[in-house]
Amino acid sequence: MTPARRLLVLAAAIALAACAGAPKKPQPPADLQQSWQDAPAGATTAALPPKAWWQDFHDPVLDRLISVAEARNLDLRLAEGRLLEARALARAARAELFPEPTGSVGADRSRTRTRSQGGARTPSTENTFDLSVGATWEADLFGRLASEARAAGADVTASEADRDAVRLTLLADVADAYIELRLYQALADLASKNADAQGGTVRITRARYEQGMSSRLDVERTEAQLATTRATLPQAREQAETARYRLALLLAVSPDELTETLPATGPLPQADALAVLAGPVQVVAQRPDVRAAESRLVAAAGRVTAAQALRYPQISLSAMLGVESNHVSELFSPGTRVWSVGAGLLAPLFDFGRISAAIDAADARQQQALAGYELAVRTALQEAQTAIVLYTQGAIRQQELTRAATAARRAADLAHRQYREGTLSLLEVLDAERTLYDAETESAQATADVSLRLVAVYRTMGVVPPHGAAPDRQE
Repeated sequence: MTPARRLLVLAAAIALAACAGAPKKPQPPADLQQSWQDAPAGATTAALPPKAWWQDFHDPVLDRLISVAEARNLDLRLAEGRLLEARALARAARAELFPEPTGSVGADRSRTRTRSQGGARTPSTENTFDLSVGATWEADLFGRLASEARAAGADVTASEADRDAVRLTLLADVADAYIELRLYQALADLASKNADAQGGTVRITRARYEQGMSSRLDVERTEAQLATTRATLPQAREQAETARYRLALLLAVSPDELTETLPATGPLPQADALAVLAGPVQVVAQRPDVRAAESRLVAAAGRVTAAQALRYPQISLSAMLGVESNHVSELFSPGTRVWSVGAGLLAPLFDFGRISAAIDAADARQQQALAGYELAVRTALQEAQTAIVLYTQGAIRQQELTRAATAARRAADLAHRQYREGTLSLLEVLDAERTLYDAETESAQATADVSLRLVAVYRTMGVVPPHGAAPDRQE
């Protein structure tokens, strides 16, 4: 067999060994594909494409906040650093499959003493100069290095999914904090508005008391209700400030810098009703944590193959070509060339169970990765299903509370008019005011709650545009 044919046979053997060890992609448990219920009325189940879902709120301020967060958030920068590290390690693992060329330049000067025929020792000095290139290569006949390279590649995929998970969490956290900020600002405005209305009632009651048309008890009741309403203002304002500071942390900016991006007031964000939902298969495919768990399972399987390959011999080849001379000017003269070729075989004999223990450990890690993958899948579907139910019921509750607030507002207007005309008691007016304040507060909270639950739906379904994408605003 000619040398060229031997090389072809060797290359074919390496390729077959590498293909034999490639792990298969895991599949989700079959029992999780059966039910997907409680979708909002009018919604259909289909593949939700990656999109800038926060643009459904049609709020330019939220768009700007998310843009700044993606550029500056520290958690995202940490995830990017871990991804760069994984990519570097994967490149190093792939490089192990190829020969390692080396080059050397050497100079040596030695002094020796030689004995002459007369018995005297005479010193002599000799210079040696050499220049050579060489290469060493481990023939990966049993797929150990190829399996390690595949495992490192799966680690990169897992790190990319981890980065996407951090990004998805960041987007949802920014949206949540912004919605909460606007909610507490709205609650503070409601409290202030109702306090003004109740203050008017207090003034009317005092005037009536001074005219002998009302009792001191009525005055005390109106003042107590006014003080109770005013007491809610500090609580709403402190919660708004807490949400604001949370936004500053997510955006990695100071509160003063945040003021430049975030106007002091704004409407409560409301999104369009959700019309399309991802099915269970799409949730499993989109969720970054599921993709990360899947990639770690693939990496664990590859390392099992690499550990099993330790049982077999490792074959290494080396070659060197160079020149050597006693004078630099003669390095490239005829007769100065030197060369060497070599081969080595390293086979385990008695390792006292080290290789077997390494294989068992790799098997155990693969079993852990398999359990982690199934847990991630089941958790993803449970969270997504729960988020759908919460969003559906929250939307129904919001509609009813909106109607209740409208009716309470009409009732309060009628009560004030009839009280001024003297046809209604103060107690009924106070009850109407209290009912209106409670209804408007609950309506605002329900509106924000639906928006927060919609964010949770997108979060649990893993809906996020590709990293680095800047999609156009969806009108």
